[in-house]
Amino acid sequence: MTLFRVSHLRRTFLWRWWNFFRFIARGVRVHPTTVLDGRSEQIALNRGTKIGARVNIRVSASGELVLSNDVWLSHDVEIESSKKITIGAGTTVQRRATINGSVSIGSGCIIAPNVFISSGTHPFRAYPEKTIREQERLIIEERGGLSSLDSPISIGDDCWLGVNVVICPGVNIGRGVVIGANSVVLKDVPNNTVVAGVPAKAIGTRC
Repeated sequence: MTLFRVSHLRRTFLWRWWNFFRFIARGVRVHPTTVLDGRSEQIALNRGTKIGARVNIRVSASGELVLSNDVWLSHDVEIESSKKITIGAGTTVQRRATINGSVSIGSGCIIAPNVFISSGTHPFRAYPEKTIREQERLIIEERGGLSSLDSPISIGDDCWLGVNVVICPGVNIGRGVVIGANSVVLKDVPNNTVVAGVPAKAIGTRC
C-alpha cells in the first residue's frame, strides 16, 4: 500500500473502526465515532479505558498521550497534546471537557463537564503596540517555536474540578484539591484545599 493510500485511509470511516477494534484485547472500549489522530506509538490506552462518543484526540508530531488503567472519557471530550498529556488511573473526564498542551492529571480525579485545562497562552503584553497574533509570531520566532508559549499544568491525585472550571497555564494543583464550579484558577493550590471564585481563592480545607 502506498503512502498516499495509507494517508487516505486515516481519513476514512474504516480508519475509525480500526482504532475501535485494535484496543479490544486490552479491555479498552473506544466508541466508533472517536477520532484518534496520531501515530499508534504516541497514544497509550491502558486496560479498562473507556472513551465515549465524538471524542476528539489529536497528538502532534512531538506529542504523547497516556491514559492509565480505568480512565473514562465521556462524550464530546477534546484532547490535544502538543508535548505530553497523562491522565492517572481511575480518573473520569466528563462531557465537553477540554485538555490541551502539556498536562499531568493524577489518579482518581473527577473532571466535571465543560472544564477547560490548557497549558498554552496568547501573549498580549510583550509588544503592546502590536496585535496579539503579531506578538505571538514574534515571540515564537525569538524563542524558537510554540513550546515557548507553553507552561505545563500539574493536577495531583484525588482532585475534584467542578463544572466550567478553567485551569490556566503553569498552575500546579496539589493532592486532594476541590475546585468550585465556574472558578478560574490562576495560581498554585496546596494539598487538600477547597477553592472557588474568579480568580479562585481558598475557602476551606478537606481536613
